[in-house]
Amino acid sequence: MNQERRSFLRNTLLSTGILLVPPSIKSLASITAGNIYIPGNNRELMIWHTSNLQGALPDLLPTGNENLLLDAGDFTGHTGIEMVQAMNKVSYHVANVGSRELVNGQAGLAALIPYIQFALVNCNYRFTDKTLVREVVPYKIVYIGQLKIGVTGVGPQLPAASGVTCLPPVEAASKVAAILKNEHSCDVVICLSQTDNYKMAIDSTNINLVIGGHQKGVLYSSLVLKNAQGQEVCLNQTNSDLNMVGSMKMMFNEEREGCGMVPGYVMA
Repeated sequence: MNQERRSFLRNTLLSTGILLVPPSIKSLASITAGNIYIPGNNRELMIWHTSNLQGALPDLLPTGNENLLLDAGDFTGHTGIEMVQAMNKVSYHVANVGSRELVNGQAGLAALIPYIQFALVNCNYRFTDKTLVREVVPYKIVYIGQLKIGVTGVGPQLPAASGVTCLPPVEAASKVAAILKNEHSCDVVICLSQTDNYKMAIDSTNINLVIGGHQKGVLYSSLVLKNAQGQEVCLNQTNSDLNMVGSMKMMFNEEREGCGMVPGYVMA
């Protein structure tokens, strides 16, 4: 295919909201305990995402068991247990641990763990609380049909008084993303970010989609950027507006290679 043809196809896809993504590693690794399994097919992945909820859940979340529901962090507020129970009810799959989850210290988040029915991820925080060391994992693998999705998360710098060691987020996320791509052969790697989301996208490696929060402003369409490897990475970002939920449809060919993305938002 000549350069003019490639440019035409890319411009056409961008104008219709469909974004080309590079082929992914498509071999299926062995299934291990602790993974998440969602019914679905091998041709389409529908992601819904929120961030900065701070204790209030929007009324726009989807129903159905073939959606991957993620939160980029800062979901807790003054109603910690009630918020967690509300998230359980709508079947969140994975949430990132941000600064808001630790506003009451490590013990405050640890006290919520018995009520949480979704996975907690964060790869740049090192906790001292034994419960958090055990329950907050650097990544989670989600199977939808035979599609294999790796999800990790990063949070911002915390006060020294928190007792949490904060590693550089880009380096931490890239290290985990390499494990997900190269050791676990994930078809897609997603980073839930509570840091500088743009920097995470352009300076990281092996990440396909950055879902951001913690920053002012909303991206009403995905940004397609180049990462540190010169590969395309998409950035989606929402804020604490409870009238809006972000979405991303990812499409695959028969060999589970990524062939397109359709970003979107649902608004009241």
